[in-house]
Amino acid sequence: MASKEELKQMFSTGKKPTGDDFAELIDGVEGPKGDKGDKGDKGEPGADGKDGAQGPAGKDGAQGPAGKDAEPQFTEEEVTALKALVADGGDA
Repeated sequence: MASKEELKQMFSTGKKPTGDDFAELIDGVEGPKGDKGDKGDKGEPGADGKDGAQGPAGKDGAQGPAGKDAEPQFTEEEVTALKALVADGGDA
């Protein structure tokens, strides 16, 4: 990237500058980060009394293949053993 003075020199000598030569002048150079601003005002509550807007609840979806007609994944003995593990804190 060329500085403003370097671009002036290019033009005066007849050299054709490239897009990269202009990038810094067009895009600018990022300066130092500024101080953090003040916290904004609290928003107005929505119709339900909660902060912020909230839409209505969505419609329940259709029951998928793991619904009431699905094959059980564990035998009754396995379920009993798992419940015992949970009740004991998981120590086997």
